[in-house]
Amino acid sequence: MANQRRMHRVAERIREVLAIELLHANDERFQLVSITRVMITADLREAKVYWNVSGSSNRRIEVENAFEKAKGYFRSSLSKKLDIKHTPSLTFFYDDTLDTVEEVDRLLAEVRTRELE
Repeated sequence: MANQRRMHRVAERIREVLAIELLHANDERFQLVSITRVMITADLREAKVYWNVSGSSNRRIEVENAFEKAKGYFRSSLSKKLDIKHTPSLTFFYDDTLDTVEEVDRLLAEVRTRELE
């Protein structure tokens, strides 16, 4: 079991490596995709990778499919660049934080407009 500091350090390194890989990816579906955070299990064997992309919901689906297809490539790349015994398996999740913030802003603006009426 890794301590909290090591878990954080490995997760951050995974985020950095994946972000660089996305910049150099030949797949155009990865354009304008950001890795927002990585959460890793205490045994360092599984990593949840959260990402965001600008664009429509169709664009989001395209990127989800691209991540699923390239999962092995990204894991292989991590194994070459991380100095750990086992390369974690990767699961990719869309990070909807920005969508939530936009929705809250919209609702607050709506409330303010109603108060002024």
